[in-house]
Amino acid sequence: MTDSESIIGAAARAHGAVMTESEGMAIVGHFGDPAAEYRHLCAGAALVDLSLEGVVRLDGGDRGDFLQGMLSNDIKARVVGQGCRALVLTDQGKVVADVTALVDEDAVVLVGAATGVAAAVPALERYIVADDVELHPSGASEHVFGLFGPDAATVLVGRGVSTPPVDDYDHVSVDAHEGPIRIVRVPGPGVGGYLCVMPTAGAVAWWSGVVESGAAQPVGYEAHELLRIESGVARLGRDVTSDTLALETPFEDAISFQKGCYLGQEIVERVTARGKVNRRLVGILLVGGAAESPAPRPNDKLLVGDREVGWITSAAWSWDRGQFVGLGYVRRQHCEPGTTLDVHMQDGIAPATVSALPFA
Repeated sequence: MTDSESIIGAAARAHGAVMTESEGMAIVGHFGDPAAEYRHLCAGAALVDLSLEGVVRLDGGDRGDFLQGMLSNDIKARVVGQGCRALVLTDQGKVVADVTALVDEDAVVLVGAATGVAAAVPALERYIVADDVELHPSGASEHVFGLFGPDAATVLVGRGVSTPPVDDYDHVSVDAHEGPIRIVRVPGPGVGGYLCVMPTAGAVAWWSGVVESGAAQPVGYEAHELLRIESGVARLGRDVTSDTLALETPFEDAISFQKGCYLGQEIVERVTARGKVNRRLVGILLVGGAAESPAPRPNDKLLVGDREVGWITSAAWSWDRGQFVGLGYVRRQHCEPGTTLDVHMQDGIAPATVSALPFA
């Protein structure tokens, strides 16, 4: 039983969508052929509903200094129209949120998994003492779509965005018929593309306009999830929990090792100086199996011989590879690509190997 449905649910079903459930929300699973949708993500232009993303705006004259001491990346090195990936950490160096931080003229906007954004708001607010900073979660007033694939920029030009951003995390705001839209260049998953952040009131009309123009293929969760896993993009709440240390995951591009103090930095520096973590998120390639076979599930154990060395966090069937691919945590002694191990699933044991990320 879901708590809610994506706002594009009715419009998507009119285009053949089959719905699925994730994090208590009914979202688009696929539009009839997830394998074809996956190929549009890789070699065309694909429009993905990102209903599970959230947005929070920070304003006030001290926002830059405040966030410089809170985020893991160097926000003050970015000027208006630029951004970066960053983490909100606890003072123990554990991940609260993984966000894209965007510098505006009068604010900094954070976009990330809605559960992470919701957790980040009180985590940040508790450190506001005399700072001139206010946080404004958008709640249900803003919606996020992803426009991915090598032809994504062409689609935006066709929708009136004359010069889509080129460099990673650069962003522009444009006025569209459906309202103001923020266009953010992102490097992944896959070849990357754009986040499109807009008022919820105009989101269905914008999605329908892009789809009905034929400029981009609507793509559901199944294809996007496979590309996310193959790209080694860790998902908060799935591959990253409140017990995850920042350096156990592929978050290096979200961390500045030069900028100085920030919340959780002492632990990050200590782990870096030690040169290793006890476990690491790696790729997992299952040997054998078929598309109709049961997929590995989160928390399925990974063993070497009779010794437990980790667990699965995400898995999906790869149509091109003809096998299941996944992400999982493995103890550092067994993290080398090519290491063989077993996945203990509900229906039996499947052999697997460790893969570097992203998957080749």
